[in-house]
Amino acid sequence: DTLQTRWKPDRAGAIVMDPRTGKILAMSARPNFDPNVYNEAPSLDVFINQLVEYVYELGSVFKPLTLAAAIDLGKITPETTYHDYGFVEIGGKRIENFDGKGRGVVSMQRVLSESLNTGAVFVERAMGGLKLRDYFEALGLADRTDIELPGEVLGKLSNLDGASEMDYATAAFGQGIAVTPLAFLRAVSALASGGALVKPTIIERIEVEGGQDAVTKPEIRSGVLKAQTAETMTRMLVRVVDEALLDGTLKNPHYSIAAKTGTAQIADPKGGGYSDDYLH
Repeated sequence: DTLQTRWKPDRAGAIVMDPRTGKILAMSARPNFDPNVYNEAPSLDVFINQLVEYVYELGSVFKPLTLAAAIDLGKITPETTYHDYGFVEIGGKRIENFDGKGRGVVSMQRVLSESLNTGAVFVERAMGGLKLRDYFEALGLADRTDIELPGEVLGKLSNLDGASEMDYATAAFGQGIAVTPLAFLRAVSALASGGALVKPTIIERIEVEGGQDAVTKPEIRSGVLKAQTAETMTRMLVRVVDEALLDGTLKNPHYSIAAKTGTAQIADPKGGGYSDDYLH
């Protein structure tokens, strides 16, 4: 609610999940409605749980998954460098960093810390677009999570089937592909669980009167990423918070926090290109 008041976004949401078990600890979305007077809701849209029933192009939060795939394949390390000119040209089209500026020779850590689109493209080219697609699919981004909520939709990775070089390049920084926030949360949580993929769940147990309760057991698929890959990416994302995010002023003295921000262009609902709105 504070976020709504301060920034006045059209939509806002948050999910908190235990990455080791898939247990959803909290889930909230705005705008919402009062179920006691649901007929007074201003729009039918508020009845949709946008965290599971809507897909978004999530942008730069995908960069850790792209780098994780390449690290897992042994194509890059955190110390790998490339020359950042501030842009990349593919098929006569131009991909730029958010500020259009080049930074010279930079490491993979700076790709995350400064969220460099050119770096994500470099990483995608190092492993190949088909391998990137394979990892995104292995992380469940094209699937439903099968959480116990109605209306869950599939992610849209079809752009990566027989894709052009440009499609693979933009997917590396989260554009041109669309997923639910819950599916993305499950995927990125593999970095916090040693490389395992969990099934999100909101039901802890079902109490059966006069019988035995049905207790939800965690469903865990191990080995989606190597444990060392997950550890490496986690350490890199901790450095993003400790050193780069608001110049390191958000570093917590008691906890190590791994995070990646993202700002994505929103596809024009009228078709063709992107609108002037952004998703943060």
